[in-house]
Amino acid sequence: MNKARQWGFMQKFMLGIAAYIVAEVIVIMLVARWIGGAGVVLLMAGTAVLGGVLARTRGRKAWEEMRLRMGRGEPPGHALLDGLCILGGGLLLVLPGFIGDIVGLTMLLPFTRGFYRARLYRLLERLFRGGGGGKFFIIGR
Repeated sequence: MNKARQWGFMQKFMLGIAAYIVAEVIVIMLVARWIGGAGVVLLMAGTAVLGGVLARTRGRKAWEEMRLRMGRGEPPGHALLDGLCILGGGLLLVLPGFIGDIVGLTMLLPFTRGFYRARLYRLLERLFRGGGGGKFFIIGR
């Protein structure tokens, strides 16, 4: 019984991270060829500052909305998911790379955040319905 080796979660995750890093390096090199090395450094520094400012201001609003809802005895719902999206978007903007900047910016903008909020909701729903994550949290396979 010689089974082909199945890829576990960690192997897939690490392969995805490696592919993301390679894609970011390629995009950075292409942009550097277009606007120059100094332009890339300034652009990435600018998006990092923008990410920090947007995450702080939008995150503060989401936090206040969450506190307000919980103070009224309501579940935080969308406010909690918005807060997670804002945290992720701010982190992506602070990290170097243009692909992450685009995704991070769309996570911070209210009119595009719903896309990520819906996917995050489905992910969390699957995790909780499956008894706390099921295979998602099994690392040593």
